[in-house]
Amino acid sequence: MLDRFPKIANPIAGANPSALHQEGVAARSAIENARMVVAQGITAHTDEIIFTSGATESNNVALFGCVKAWESKGIKPDEIAVFVGEYEHASIGECVSVLKSHGVQVFTLPTIPLCNPKEIIVPSGIKALLVSFMYVNNEIGAVLPIKDIAKRVRKLRKEYQDIEIVLHTDATQAPLYFSLGVPQLGIDMMTLGATKLYCPKGVGMLYIRRGIDIKPIIYGGGQEYGMRPGTESLSLVHAFAYAFAYAQQHCHESYEQMKALQKYFETSIQQVIPDIHITANETNRTPHISHTVIEGFDSELLVIELDARGISVSSKSACKNDLPVQGREKEESNIVRALYGQNSGAVRFSFGRWTTKDELDRAVIALKSVLYKYRT
Repeated sequence: MLDRFPKIANPIAGANPSALHQEGVAARSAIENARMVVAQGITAHTDEIIFTSGATESNNVALFGCVKAWESKGIKPDEIAVFVGEYEHASIGECVSVLKSHGVQVFTLPTIPLCNPKEIIVPSGIKALLVSFMYVNNEIGAVLPIKDIAKRVRKLRKEYQDIEIVLHTDATQAPLYFSLGVPQLGIDMMTLGATKLYCPKGVGMLYIRRGIDIKPIIYGGGQEYGMRPGTESLSLVHAFAYAFAYAQQHCHESYEQMKALQKYFETSIQQVIPDIHITANETNRTPHISHTVIEGFDSELLVIELDARGISVSSKSACKNDLPVQGREKEESNIVRALYGQNSGAVRFSFGRWTTKDELDRAVIALKSVLYKYRT
């Protein structure tokens, strides 16, 4: 139940939360109550929550804003190091590529099947260090040891007290099934988006721990403590806050429910298709993703054939599907290519709150039908 959270006033569609009239003041109150709901959900302070347009913007603000703050203190780009996971979301990977082109030292660590936090070090000549690892891999569902990474960061801070070290995580895939209390995680910044919360898209947030210096990367107003100018979308923020609060209150029971569906599906599909691979099935995984591989098949062909049978799956991150047609083939999933090579027949089955065993049975039958069609 949400009775422990303050009630948010009904969204006022036409009111600007920065206006001084009654409607504007009411809208501002609703925004701040939403901020309080999110802050309580992660055990943070309200002034540590910045609302954005989504996880991509939050990741950009986290990385570019952090580096920009260090540069404003006179730290040169080549005196800044960034450590990221090998298979981050594009909104991290492409930001890192830009930082690297500007002279920032970038280090990529392998995260599959295991991430070794001890490989995070302070290179010689470095005055500032940014560490960013996603909580849950968005393609194969592997869960990274964020708490262990945070422990490593704390150790480095003790050893290098004159160096600023910041830890960020993109937890967009996590809120439905994992508790995101920031004191327990030990992080400095955290990205969240609405895409996995059963609420309208186009909104997200960035948690920035008190004491972490971040500079804005866009300009135009003083909204969101000057960190994210632009009139807030009250209706989206309102929906996001309550969806997130609900998710966090029910994450443990949702985990168990989804884990049962995942086990049922994977057991069923392996009985019907013995040569199918379940990616990362021996590691810590999120329960809402089953990433499967049938070697020798084209991944996109599987997606199209399953879609024709009423089964919606993905072959890679949806963000990659908006690339120009000429570049799609070259932009296959890096993680799938590294684990299985080309023509891997990799597809991701995702489960949700209303997924039933009957639907999973239909998915198994559909996949068997596709294989029968092409193998015979």
